Amino acid sequence: MASLTNSEIAQIAKEQREPGVQRLSSHFSWLEFFDERRRFHQEFVYDVAMFAAARGFPWPEVIRAAVIAKGIFPQLHGLDEPKLLSLLGDALCDCLPNLTTVHQHELTQFLTDTCVTRRRLLHAVVGGAANMSITRLHIELQLPPTPCSLAQGTDLDEWERRVCQLELTAMLQQKEEQLEVLRDRSRFTVGDVTVSEEEQLDEEVVLSSIRAALRVTENQMLESLTKEASLLADIMQLKQQLSQLTTGRLQNPATSHPERPVMQSRTQQKL
Repeated sequence: MASLTNSEIAQIAKEQREPGVQRLSSHFSWLEFFDERRRFHQEFVYDVAMFAAARGFPWPEVIRAAVIAKGIFPQLHGLDEPKLLSLLGDALCDCLPNLTTVHQHELTQFLTDTCVTRRRLLHAVVGGAANMSITRLHIELQLPPTPCSLAQGTDLDEWERRVCQLELTAMLQQKEEQLEVLRDRSRFTVGDVTVSEEEQLDEEVVLSSIRAALRVTENQMLESLTKEASLLADIMQLKQQLSQLTTGRLQNPATSHPERPVMQSRTQQKL
């Protein structure tokens, strides 16, 4: 301790941390600890001394600050916060009575921040926790599987296009079945030409009855042909829409069924 002069502490303050810790520690005897805690003790003393030097303390006061730190560190184990503050206050008043008010406040603030805010850590170090083994757990982070790209899925436009295609295909099949039934059925029926017994079987009566039967047959054929033409027009329109949907020219699937009102109105007009 006697070898720690003002010029020596000034030289220590100019050195890097590691050689500075070793050089300052060589001026003290370290009988408090004989394990890794001695290293923590030496670094604590060095930090307090270098803080005082950085704040412009006179070199004798820097040396006294190092002495205070050396005496405080072994007493930190088991102290609660009020006792810790009391220990710091007594040490500063006894060892540094000649400090200016500003320097005394700065050193008190530094020791308070260091010892109080890190109290649990210092307690663990001084109490021997430095010798305890530390178990490290290996945590493996598993990320969720990477979702498939859009190219492997079905987007909304493609899904709507498929739904529209199914609807048009069903309607086309229905119209073709109706056309097949219409063509298989007889287009007209010839009614019997009946003449009552009271009436005379003359030429005029027979011709009148034949004309009436022909008019009925004509109306039946006209109605059948009109229905067939309407079904053919609907089938052609549905096939055209399916072709447009396949080639991508049908832009809006929601409006891809204009044949419904159109076919109804056209059929009604022809009928």
